[in-house]
Amino acid sequence: MGPVRSSLPPLVPVLVLLTLVPHSESKVTLKDSPSFVEVVRNENGLLECEIAEFTGSKMTLQNSSVLWSFTSRAEKSNAFVYTSGVIREKWKEAELLSSSITRGNMSLLLKDVVYKHAGQYQCEVYIPPNDKATKTVTLEVLARPTVIVTSEKTVEVGTGGEMALSCQLSGYYPCESNTEWLQTTPAQGKPKVLTDICIAPPVKNLDGTCNISTEVRLEPGVEDIGSTFTCRVFHKSFTKPYQVEALVTLKEAEIHLSKASIIGSIIGSIVTSVLVLGLGIYFYMRFYYKVAPNVSEIQKPMQVIHQEPAELTCQVSGFRPSVITIAWYLKRLKDAEMKLIAEWQEDNVLRFPLSKAKKIEKAVKRNETDDDWKVRAGSIQKSDDGTFSISSILKIYPDIFMDSEAEITCKVMHPSNSEAICKKIKLHVDGIPPKLAHIIKPPVVLHNSSVMLTCPISFFKPRPLKITWYKNERGKKIPLLVLDNANERNIYPEKYSHYMSGFNYSDRTFSVYSTIRFNVTIQEEDKSQYFCAVEHIGLSNPVEEQVQLNVKAFPSLDAILSDPVNPVIGKMLTLTCRVHSFYPESITVHWLKDDVIVESKTPKTDLNSKLGLHEFTSSFTITPTLSDLQSKYKCQVDHESLMYPRFAEYIPENLVSHPKVSEITCNPDIPEVEKELTLTCTISDYYPDDIQVEWFRNEVRINTPVRHEKIEEQSSCKDGLHSKVTMVTLTPSTDDHQAEYRVEVCHSKSSTKPIKKYFQLTLKGSPKFSVFMMEPENPSYGKDLSVSCSVSGISHPNVTVEWYKECQLINNGVTKTKPILTSENTYKVDARLKFFVTAEDFERELFLQYKDNDKGDTFKRDIHLPLQAVTPEVSEIECQPAHPKKGEKATLYCKIDHFCPVDILVVWSKGWTECKDEKNTETPKIDEKGLYSTVTSLPIDVVEGRTEYTCEVRHLKTNDIVEKTYVLHV
Repeated sequence: MGPVRSSLPPLVPVLVLLTLVPHSESKVTLKDSPSFVEVVRNENGLLECEIAEFTGSKMTLQNSSVLWSFTSRAEKSNAFVYTSGVIREKWKEAELLSSSITRGNMSLLLKDVVYKHAGQYQCEVYIPPNDKATKTVTLEVLARPTVIVTSEKTVEVGTGGEMALSCQLSGYYPCESNTEWLQTTPAQGKPKVLTDICIAPPVKNLDGTCNISTEVRLEPGVEDIGSTFTCRVFHKSFTKPYQVEALVTLKEAEIHLSKASIIGSIIGSIVTSVLVLGLGIYFYMRFYYKVAPNVSEIQKPMQVIHQEPAELTCQVSGFRPSVITIAWYLKRLKDAEMKLIAEWQEDNVLRFPLSKAKKIEKAVKRNETDDDWKVRAGSIQKSDDGTFSISSILKIYPDIFMDSEAEITCKVMHPSNSEAICKKIKLHVDGIPPKLAHIIKPPVVLHNSSVMLTCPISFFKPRPLKITWYKNERGKKIPLLVLDNANERNIYPEKYSHYMSGFNYSDRTFSVYSTIRFNVTIQEEDKSQYFCAVEHIGLSNPVEEQVQLNVKAFPSLDAILSDPVNPVIGKMLTLTCRVHSFYPESITVHWLKDDVIVESKTPKTDLNSKLGLHEFTSSFTITPTLSDLQSKYKCQVDHESLMYPRFAEYIPENLVSHPKVSEITCNPDIPEVEKELTLTCTISDYYPDDIQVEWFRNEVRINTPVRHEKIEEQSSCKDGLHSKVTMVTLTPSTDDHQAEYRVEVCHSKSSTKPIKKYFQLTLKGSPKFSVFMMEPENPSYGKDLSVSCSVSGISHPNVTVEWYKECQLINNGVTKTKPILTSENTYKVDARLKFFVTAEDFERELFLQYKDNDKGDTFKRDIHLPLQAVTPEVSEIECQPAHPKKGEKATLYCKIDHFCPVDILVVWSKGWTECKDEKNTETPKIDEKGLYSTVTSLPIDVVEGRTEYTCEVRHLKTNDIVEKTYVLHV
């Protein structure tokens, strides 16, 4: 028997908090049903748990949770766990249909019940946010006895001989049973109970069942002829007494008078006298002889819960006379002496006080209840043998902090003993461990917004609790905040804030909600993992829940643009719409005319590498007619971050004129270092006047006054058409040599694409760098690469041309010519670098530097090598030695080959436990393929059995994970 392992529309964060507020009108109660169930072995048993009343939100499979827990011999396990429409855990012999749950029936069916199923079951029904009901059912497994009666087939009466009847019970449980022999004579007609029986002590079998034998010996007379003898068995497994008749026949013996019969008569008289004497002794022993009581061990529930009533029972039996005194005492760990709880005495003139010289104080009240511990006793019962029995019950309300490991003593005083009989028990009080629900997060986590994560911790007691929030940072759990009862330690207060809310229930359990709040961005928090770990006195190990944040960004739609901007009836018109700043990539775009969809598609998007957001531009072509002047066109997008679609509208009613953009000119024509120059571009004949002009230097937009450039504009209008002159004034340095300046003119009413004009700034007297040439064009790791570049326009030969990686001068593999005089009366230098490409060159700066030795001016030109990151190849795990023995030392290792860049994370695990300190990973080195390789190993102590080891290698650049598993059988 054992367990078998098997978002919502976006709302503002405030709405999430509303789910944490209890609804006072909600209520769930369970029907009254038997709390004690008896089931015969190998039959099916039903543990009833059914909702009697529930008001509030509608109960569905998704918002209902059911937990059936099982406790036996202080060990607790889950028999059936159902949450959010899924069976999380169940015994193979347990059955609870999902269709029954929606009808409010959570009863658990156990099939083929055996002894191991006996114990205490608890049904817990939970309907969010804070409706809970519990019910406890105790299951006892019974085994019916096999009853066999043995006797002689025929017995002659009148001869003075005895008749023996035997009734044997075997294989029954529990071992408490009662057996009677009945005789039914023809004269009486009604059965009478035979009292002179002999009962052997019960014998316990290996499986816990018992055997017992009951025998009756009779000397039947003539009047007994025709009688029937029946063995009647009383046992829990029988709904009514079970009877088996002895197959014996009584007949009259033939009489032959002889000397022997005369002698027999004399002997019979003697025997009769002895019997009369024995009968007198029997009555004395039964009704007047003092018999000491048998006191059982103190019986307690399988689990004693903090601040929940529990009963301790002590059985006192087999004593005579009935005068008896029973007292209960408590001794806590901090107490030097035990204290009297209560004393009970049978109503009689005699009294046997248990405390003689000193007064014993009563136990104090509990700290969370006004109820005292109470003692009650059942009425005294008299047995057939003349002895008495009674049960004494102590009802307690234990406190885990005061009463755990306290000693409970039951003292029994009887006239047959000069000293009290004491039975002691250690009281172990358990708390109710907290139940963690899934961490609550917003349905949509938005980029650049505040997010709240809430950890619901429900139905636990006592109140002290430790909560720790963690974040997974590169495979390691980093603590963020620790709340130990009332003491809070926020490790990162500048980023995270925390607050608590909680509820108290009538059964003295608690529920709390721990919430952290922080700001999220895609770069920092997308795919991040947060953990809420809880420690409690009712838990042997901390429990935790985790949640992963999938950060999203709403798509933004620019205004729809048309091409041409001036729509002409009967001529093609292209509408375009730019959708940007959204994440993740998946998105659908619809084009609508007068709210009717005319085209749908899934576009290919572009990624903004700086922001990590996606964008795309969608187009739609129409041939407008006269009726389209009043039509409305929409570009509509559906995205998982949106509750409702977003759209942009366009009405084809505006006329426009396309701007004419001139080439960029420079004044002066030949610019010089450290001398001011002006770049000018003229934009003319456009309408309307909404126009956007931007200047760029080497793909970087110029934002005055961030750089040293100064932008000026002059606007004019003639005949309704607009014109603009845009100028950039700057004082160039050597860093501006061969820089590319670009002006982009965007007329939003005429085109979605800006008009671009380019100008490469060449400074007077400065060299010209040619385009870098690579052989081969696509470099590969582990192969040679040749990079060449020419520097021309040099005024004199006293120059130096050198290759650099980062800031390190390269000498090997460098080939360069001496300055060569060209036909233009200037010098030229050809430089070539040949080197073996390795993983060290990945994203490494490589440039050619020119230095004028006369003037001291320095120019450089960078090149970016198009090298890709490579995921590591991980070998299978091997063991050294290959077949270790128990108690030996061994080493597991595997090779990690051919990866780039060097950053990897290696995690070794034994089962589910990470081996943090034992692992050893060598420093990666460049291999024959030009990539990094290394070896990782884990020393182990070999133990008997099956042990599973895992090596997980994560490549941080590609975020790829490679996992290898090794199973060691010893």
